Amino acid sequence: MTSNFVQNGEFRAIAAGSFETGIIEAMAEWCDALHGGTSLEDAFAHLAIGFGAEAALLVRTNMTDFRPTRIAVWDRRSASTSSPLTSSFADGCFGRPLARPRPGSIWLASTHEDDAGETPDPALANWQDRRGLTEFAALVLTGGPPVRDHIELHFTNPVPGPVQAAFAAVMPTMARTWASRQVGLVARTALSNRAPRDTGQGKGPVGGSVLGITNPARLSRAEFRVCLLLSRGRSVLGVAEELAVSESTIRSHLRSIYAKTNTSNLAELVFRLLATTQDDDLSDRNCA
Repeated sequence: MTSNFVQNGEFRAIAAGSFETGIIEAMAEWCDALHGGTSLEDAFAHLAIGFGAEAALLVRTNMTDFRPTRIAVWDRRSASTSSPLTSSFADGCFGRPLARPRPGSIWLASTHEDDAGETPDPALANWQDRRGLTEFAALVLTGGPPVRDHIELHFTNPVPGPVQAAFAAVMPTMARTWASRQVGLVARTALSNRAPRDTGQGKGPVGGSVLGITNPARLSRAEFRVCLLLSRGRSVLGVAEELAVSESTIRSHLRSIYAKTNTSNLAELVFRLLATTQDDDLSDRNCA
């Protein structure tokens, strides 16, 4: 039995034995990356290629507001398409059933039955049409709360039997090794992944620290204090208690801070605030 996958813009068939060997090698690199032995982004790319995906996203979702944060992204055609992979589609596709998924579970869009009476978000279908893709899979690493971590894979063709079998075979190991990953790995990788996208886009401060002496984001005194406390590991509630104000007041400040710093949620803001912090300091914050 063979499985087709795209490499360097061309299709080539590989034997089942070679396919399995590629998955084993990618899994070994993935496990090594989770303990700091190699780059998580590189390991994630090799894993996506091994599965035969056209594009892939490693995502962390805050389960209180369902806002996703990209940890790592790989897209085979990122340099040649006007519609690169930039967004998470899992919640829009699978809806409420994905709110509390089982770690290690596998979700295929083609076999998902919506029994909650929800209308799927058309964003995935629209993007698939632009890219000529037909299948979407979500592989759950952690089910939350407070966060859900999962992998999203996009395919040109229906997922063949060997790939589905590979999903089932490796997901228990992937979920287990993810749970024991190196502290601070998610924060460092997300920071590294954001840096190229921020540079030169002309939307808010892209150089230097948000908390730098020149105050490049033009934060107010109250906003600056909020950012300072967040950079020291405080939660939103912790910041409110420290400043003796309501949590709603802090969230109002945050909306203004997001606009000034070109961030869209709390996770992205914290990553930006930690951008000039030493890696050793990251391990002391809740960014595992």
